[in-house]
Amino acid sequence: MSIAIWGAGAVGLVVGARLAHAGEEVLFVCRNSDSANLIEREGVAFEDLGSLQRFHVRAAAVVGERFTAERLGAGPILLCVRTQQTQAVAKRLGDLGLRCPVAVVQNGLIGQRMIEAVHPTVLGAVYRQTCTRRSPNSVVTAGAGRMIIGGSDPSGKHAAVTLAKQLAGAGYDVGVSDEIEHDKWLKLCINLMSAPNALIRREDHESAAFVEIKTTLLEEALTATRAAGLVVASCDGRDRSLEEEIVFQRGALERGTSRRSLPLYNQVWSALHRGDPVEADGYHRQILELSLAQAVPAPMNAKVLAALERAADRGFPPESYSADEILAFDPNT
Repeated sequence: MSIAIWGAGAVGLVVGARLAHAGEEVLFVCRNSDSANLIEREGVAFEDLGSLQRFHVRAAAVVGERFTAERLGAGPILLCVRTQQTQAVAKRLGDLGLRCPVAVVQNGLIGQRMIEAVHPTVLGAVYRQTCTRRSPNSVVTAGAGRMIIGGSDPSGKHAAVTLAKQLAGAGYDVGVSDEIEHDKWLKLCINLMSAPNALIRREDHESAAFVEIKTTLLEEALTATRAAGLVVASCDGRDRSLEEEIVFQRGALERGTSRRSLPLYNQVWSALHRGDPVEADGYHRQILELSLAQAVPAPMNAKVLAALERAADRGFPPESYSADEILAFDPNT
């Protein structure tokens, strides 16, 4: 039984490489034939900057248009594509009529809802680890990583437990959630920090202004989600709550942890560097929509969203702003 990793971006490559290294049969489903052929021919190179572990794994690969039920068997599929690509994948899954479980490894719930509309057994999944794709078949990260898997109906819960065991066997710290939406809201709120991490110059990451921006983003999210009556929580308490994350970030300067020392770059940084679409704009929009509906202000999310949109529209590279520029940014200009 193969495990299909649909999407060979940074997260997909890390998860697939770890599973293959643990002895699982892995099939990568790629967007283009060049990536698929490269993985088939050379495999995937993996590096963990935390443990200094390096390995190289062999894996099968195919483009999405040529993916068939026969290549997969009973599944499961871990969907690791960007939200913008989910509709096309949903159509392909609907055409194939597969019965295997699909775990949607995405931030937020939009993509999960798309897959649920066409597929019988859908799991939610949260991935908590920064990783960077160096090339179409090379990836770097730090530490074993954390994943949360959840399914609502009985078949989904059984599939979640089975997949959790496979991921734990690959070295992940895995939680199984009965309310995956709670975990997904927590991850979305935490990911509000990814844009300033990528937009602001590295030397400013040790400034009070940088910490103020990040903590204010979280505080606005806390206010909005509380006003909406949303549960934003970890399934097993192994992830910091939103309130705890705010306190943690407030103390980052004193601890000397506000600036990441390892050469790891999040999706926003990589997207700006390559000129690819960013994802973090959607996180800020969800908080702003929630804030508007609840009549509570979220000015920092508006500032960061506007700065991110300007950087993406004008082709700015990562780390183009100072922290003070973000604090003074006018979303209406």
